[in-house]
Amino acid sequence: MVFYKLILDSFKYEIIMEPLTELICTAGEKIRILQLNPLKEESPKLIWVKKGIAKIFAINDSGVKVNTDLIFEGEFFLSSSANYKSQDLFFLETLKYSEMVSIPLSYLNSSQVNGLSEKLIYCYNQRLQRIHQQKAKNHDLDLVDRILYLLVDFCRIYGFKVGENYVMPNFFTHDDLASMLKTCRQNITSSLNELKRADLLFYNRREIRFEKSIFEGSKAVQESVYFESNIESIC
Repeated sequence: MVFYKLILDSFKYEIIMEPLTELICTAGEKIRILQLNPLKEESPKLIWVKKGIAKIFAINDSGVKVNTDLIFEGEFFLSSSANYKSQDLFFLETLKYSEMVSIPLSYLNSSQVNGLSEKLIYCYNQRLQRIHQQKAKNHDLDLVDRILYLLVDFCRIYGFKVGENYVMPNFFTHDDLASMLKTCRQNITSSLNELKRADLLFYNRREIRFEKSIFEGSKAVQESVYFESNIESIC
């Protein structure tokens, strides 16, 4: 019953989302980066990640850039004066090979505005689930395993089969991964080199590639899939 409810909820979400995405594609403006606080404009904006991934990052009092969240392809984000009331500056920015579109909230008709909260809650719930899963998976793991878990998760979402491999675009710089995993760039480089030497992944600026056997035979990856299926059934 829970499984069929998830399918129905997803189907309802797609139905109410389609006219809104058409409006954004027609009247929206492509943006690469948007300052979230303090807002430069008073009118709220609806942001849609049309392709790839966008990140939310802060610049703290020490001038350090810290990634705090990710927004995935097809998800919405509302930029308004109620968001990110913080002393630190927050920004929303696309990653490599990604595209983001913005539209003033005033462009939406009454029915679209009324349905917007449902869309946003759906997207926020998806983001919270991803954050919580990564925190659970990263508990007491060394950095090499944390990177493997993280990239495997992304490959399962964005990857596609090519011969004996799963391939995905490499959205991330080493600095992005360092910020996400709370370490330094040098440690990321060293850990990625270790994974490559162990033939657990292929990684360059353009793409990330795993052999199918990593997904089919790795105990770590099997546990990851099992964990996520249990989370979905509970939700």
